[in-house]
Amino acid sequence: MSEHVNVTLNPSEQIIAQANTEAVVDDENGRRITLKKPGVLAQYRLIEALGDAAKNDVYMGMVLPLIFVAAIDGDPVFQPASKREIEALIQRLDEAGVSAVMNGVSAHFGESDAEADQAALKK
Repeated sequence: MSEHVNVTLNPSEQIIAQANTEAVVDDENGRRITLKKPGVLAQYRLIEALGDAAKNDVYMGMVLPLIFVAAIDGDPVFQPASKREIEALIQRLDEAGVSAVMNGVSAHFGESDAEADQAALKK
């Protein structure tokens, strides 16, 4: 017989476990897109790669979810490191993929609260 054991994670462990969570969404073309929450450094790198375009809030709102893409149909997708790589990912995903990513990030990861994460890590 196996025994059921409840494990309680401390706040730091909860944040780490959440950061390692993956979600898989299907786009309307039947592709399976794996999403994983990127670290905060990936967000800073994206802003640096975009240069002046990062000042455009609408553009950032459209591009930021794309750094959650970890794989498409099992093929790994590496974090874009330049505006050209971001555009290549947009083209690869096309409208159906971008829509699935946007919806998937919202549904599975919600809004990130960096201040709350930081406060929890201090506990």
